[in-house]
Amino acid sequence: MYKQLRIFSTLIFVGFLLAACGSSGGGGGNPSTLSPASGKITGQVFDGTTGQVISGATVRAAGKSATTTADGSYELSGLNNGDRIIVTVSVTGFSDQSKIARISDQAPNANLAMRLLPIGLTQTFDPDTAQTLSDTNSPASVTLSAGSLRKGDGSSPEGNVTIKLTVIDPTIDIDLMPGDMQTDVGGVLSPIESFGAIIATFTDEMDNDLNLASGSIATIRIPLADKSGTPPTTIPLFFYDETQGLWVEEGTATLLSDASGTYYEGTVGHFSTWNADSLYAQIIINGCVQNADGTRIADISILTVGDDYSGTASTFTDASGNFSVIAKPMASVLVSGSQAGLKTNTVKLQTGASDLVMSDCLVLPTGGGNNGDTSVSIKLSWGENPLDLDAYLVGPNNIFVYFGSKGSLSSFPFSQLDVDDLSSFGPEVITIFQFPDPGTYRYSVNNFSGTFSPGMTESPARVELTLNGNITLFTPPVGENDNLTWDVLEFVVSADGSVSVNPINTWSASAPGIDT
Repeated sequence: MYKQLRIFSTLIFVGFLLAACGSSGGGGGNPSTLSPASGKITGQVFDGTTGQVISGATVRAAGKSATTTADGSYELSGLNNGDRIIVTVSVTGFSDQSKIARISDQAPNANLAMRLLPIGLTQTFDPDTAQTLSDTNSPASVTLSAGSLRKGDGSSPEGNVTIKLTVIDPTIDIDLMPGDMQTDVGGVLSPIESFGAIIATFTDEMDNDLNLASGSIATIRIPLADKSGTPPTTIPLFFYDETQGLWVEEGTATLLSDASGTYYEGTVGHFSTWNADSLYAQIIINGCVQNADGTRIADISILTVGDDYSGTASTFTDASGNFSVIAKPMASVLVSGSQAGLKTNTVKLQTGASDLVMSDCLVLPTGGGNNGDTSVSIKLSWGENPLDLDAYLVGPNNIFVYFGSKGSLSSFPFSQLDVDDLSSFGPEVITIFQFPDPGTYRYSVNNFSGTFSPGMTESPARVELTLNGNITLFTPPVGENDNLTWDVLEFVVSADGSVSVNPINTWSASAPGIDT
């Protein structure tokens, strides 16, 4: 089995190398013909914890740059085709982010949302004195020996030094991690599973970037972020290489606990984004994508996301609409597809020890009377507790989509609870292909467990709405107390079919009903 998987991975990589021939730079190759530089990447930049859009951020890719507007949107145009185009974003108050996009002749317009994390700890200190710099809200820390920091030219810092330390919790959202969770193993790109990460940067009083002096080491602590329930006692450390958009293994860390919490501790010889990761064994999920008419669709981005592990892998459908994508064996996995802002339904699979074939194609909301103007995905996620939160969609003409009536995408109500989770973290996913009637459609979250230590607010629960490629995050408002239901948002559908989204963000004492 291992040999078969290795051969499969090697074939993929050979194909990648052939596609990359003739690349003009920009972090990726040309996956099809040498067409003019007419590709485009668009998206939004927002706070990955609150959903607040971020204006004034600088987005860069392949020598192009743009500044986000008041609604957090950006556009990079005139781009060459590329399989791995590295897109970076920076703005004051947030840690830098880097993600991977793809442009081809078949899909020249890529949509890429950029989730940024607010800087956690900012602290100024004397670099000539040994330091342990600790985040007050987590076990994250960096321990430095005296005089261990240097500028790029090897000289000492000028004046005091400032650390900016940020914790990444991949159990909240794997997209908070830089890159696409891949590492190079002997020339083959392979996915990794995260158990937590930190970003640490240093500058002196003249705003010079600093790093460890040659031969110096620092001790770091990475807060444990675990979905599996059985985190490894020792784990490889990986740092993010911004120039390649890949994770690089270097060193190990040990799982420890103290009064501050549970964390991985290890030593590093330079600073970057450091990730406690492990390579996982691979199986292949084989499937297909079609529209509502049953027509297969090429060049759809396919994504697997671990439900009980923090990892992801991706691929694209071939000319016949088929795909083969990596996933972790013996795991719960979510599979979905997207193209230019449109999203397929999401399927939850339980993998075994060998490859599997999906019983049904993923469906993109085009064809079959669908004009593609409505593509809605609503993802609810939360922490370990409460154990069970439930998503509800209530609309005109007795539309009532929830765990007891999951709906349908091919017939009325053209809305469906794709994924129902019963035991911590989520997600629960509702997909909407059509709003069949004008009126108001309300999305709510119910605390089925009825427990409040923590409740939804402190869990923390979050709702991610994707509407025609635009992402909005919702977090619970104050005032939860012992209320069971968080009414999150409403879709208001006009007679002409246009849709607007109205945030609600209120609490109610009872579960949603069809008469609300």
